[in-house]
Amino acid sequence: MVCSRLCFFLILFIFIISCAPLSIDQYEDESFLENPKYVAYEELKETLKRLEKSHPELAKVFSIGQSVKGRELLVIQITDGVNVTHPGRPAFKYVANMHGDETVGRQLVIYLAEYLLLNYGKEERVTKLVRDTDIYLMPSLNPDGFEISVEGSCESPNSLGGRNNARNVDLNRDFPDQFDKNRSIEDAYIYDGRQPETVAMIKWIRSKQFVLSGNLHGGSVVASYPYDDNNSGKDCCIETKAPDDAVFKYLAHVYADRQPIMKRGDTCPPENFTNGITNGAFWYSVQGGMQDFNYIDSNCFEVTFELSCCKYPKAETLPDHWRLNKDPMLAFMEQTHMGIKGFVVDAKGDAVKGAFIKVQGVAHPVKTTNLGEYWRLLVPGQYNITAIAPGFKKQRPIEVMIPINQSEAILLNFTLQRRSPLDNEPKDRSLRHDIDGLSVEDFKHHNYDAMVAFLRNLADSYPNITRLTSIGKSVERRDLYVLEVTKDPGRHIAGKPEFKYVANMHGNEVIGREMLLLLAKYLCESYYSGDERIQRLVNTTRIHLLPSMNPDGYEQSLVALKSECNRRNQSSENAISAQWREATSKDLKNSVEMVCSLEENAITKIEKKSVEVVWRSERDE
Repeated sequence: MVCSRLCFFLILFIFIISCAPLSIDQYEDESFLENPKYVAYEELKETLKRLEKSHPELAKVFSIGQSVKGRELLVIQITDGVNVTHPGRPAFKYVANMHGDETVGRQLVIYLAEYLLLNYGKEERVTKLVRDTDIYLMPSLNPDGFEISVEGSCESPNSLGGRNNARNVDLNRDFPDQFDKNRSIEDAYIYDGRQPETVAMIKWIRSKQFVLSGNLHGGSVVASYPYDDNNSGKDCCIETKAPDDAVFKYLAHVYADRQPIMKRGDTCPPENFTNGITNGAFWYSVQGGMQDFNYIDSNCFEVTFELSCCKYPKAETLPDHWRLNKDPMLAFMEQTHMGIKGFVVDAKGDAVKGAFIKVQGVAHPVKTTNLGEYWRLLVPGQYNITAIAPGFKKQRPIEVMIPINQSEAILLNFTLQRRSPLDNEPKDRSLRHDIDGLSVEDFKHHNYDAMVAFLRNLADSYPNITRLTSIGKSVERRDLYVLEVTKDPGRHIAGKPEFKYVANMHGNEVIGREMLLLLAKYLCESYYSGDERIQRLVNTTRIHLLPSMNPDGYEQSLVALKSECNRRNQSSENAISAQWREATSKDLKNSVEMVCSLEENAITKIEKKSVEVVWRSERDE
């Protein structure tokens, strides 16, 4: 009898243990899916306040501004210990309904807020996410548009009422754009003339150092990643890659691969997206979009998710949309913890604000916060990382390996040493830094091989804004290299002006040659360090830099040897005048013919012909 009882309890115990995972899943609270409906503005305020009141240590509701009609742009912040600051905790945001009639994302964000709060402390994945991430959820950036939209309408009306804000402005065309020829760092450009919803979002993005963001839309089913715009003037079909293209593709896949309808790519015919993702500009060009603004003007990586073919489907479909998107939404949020993170401090342990975290080979630095924090999203691989800041000495890069299937960001802290006044003495130029915090190249002469290596290094390091080409060869068969510096290099674009600097036409006049090398380096580094003036110049101008038109003459020249102007036309037997000339002893400056024939002066005018013919042909493309 005793044995029978023991066997019974043993079998019961094994059964309970075997069913434990199922029992945990059964406790997952999704009661908010009962009686599905869209929550209008007034009820939204009550819902968010109810969640805040029920979970005072986890949730806080606030507004970032008001719509045209005075409706609050509401946000619910969700994190463990929501009322205190948590240094080192990264910030994430979902923004929905910037087009008022694209409503699925709006309701999913409300569901997500309820899901996180109801299941905190019960479901391990949710608990970890809320404990380790500062989460911000905005159900609607366009509450005015939502209020006049009609449930069941799958397309925007011809008047665009509902899609646009109360002034009939498309909010996703209202942000500062990287290709805007009038782009400026002045507040008048950033804010004046923009919609109140846009201004509120810009200020929020700039004041809060978000790491990752999802922008929820409707009307298609796809994950669309930066860049959203191009400078060709064409509406579509030109892929415009961001420096972090690999990271953005990975993030898009994180969502699309987990959403079976999206992954198919053909849910909304005739559109067809490979594996459910697309480069935004390749799909169609969006000038003034929020996605690109996040990436270019802040530390935030944002991806756009289109969630339904029908923009405003019936409410009865909302539970199905939640089940399709719950796991992708959570998985995307978890990517806030990929890559590296850390603090940048000085020798006393004080935070270094505004330091640049630079990844070698990826021309997009991120900045530290007021607390010296940083987060840098990276895909698996090996990287060289450095931190630089104005007033501090340059450090050697640190090598970091990002593993596959990373679940936590790698901690990488930096301690920077402040410069002393002696560090700026000319006798030790290797320690010099300019006022922007960019390293200054030691002033030296670059012979032909060193010059070529210098230019190739720039072209390899900044492939998105540079192109190195040879426009011909000198008499002694040295390439005449031109470095093109511009956004999307390699083609002439109507309306985009072109500029050139030509140096070292006289081989022994070398200052211009070295200045162009430094200028090229400065343009590239400043562009990706956030210098608005340089970004505007490179985005709107096609710049061509020819450091040496006479590399043969340079190679014959001697340091510190003066030449006399009246000896320019003497024969090459004179060592001084030879420095002025190319290998044939011809003064290139006096070769005034616009285009020389191949039959006449084929040797004596070869550099002159190379420069003029190539640049002339490029303008005729």
